[in-house]
Amino acid sequence: MVEKRCIVCGIKKDGLPVREDNVIRAIRWFKRNVTKNEKGYNLVVCRDCYKKYEKSKHIYDRRRILYTSLGVIVAVLWIIVGGIRIDTVITAIVFIGIMYLLSLISYTPSLILDVNHKVRKRGASSREGMR
Repeated sequence: MVEKRCIVCGIKKDGLPVREDNVIRAIRWFKRNVTKNEKGYNLVVCRDCYKKYEKSKHIYDRRRILYTSLGVIVAVLWIIVGGIRIDTVITAIVFIGIMYLLSLISYTPSLILDVNHKVRKRGASSREGMR
């Protein structure tokens, strides 16, 4: 059986499972192929850290929307000022990508189950909300 680790505190605990998205797969690939140091843990959010996780996820979601929106606005202005040329469009697309990558600095993955609403109603320490 694979060990479960909380993504917030890093301690071996049971909790809500984390979704294996592209960012986590990329990190696992890098650790497996480049650093040769993949542990292969199942990632979870433990009951004690759920409030911290929720705050961190909210901050990440806001930053992702803000940075990407700002990147799109600047890219559109860049294209308007520079004209619709291939180099201007490519530079604008690269800028949007860089802004999105900047939002990943505060990356927080989603949970597999959409239990956020249930947990808020019942409280973070409720056993039913953590199943």
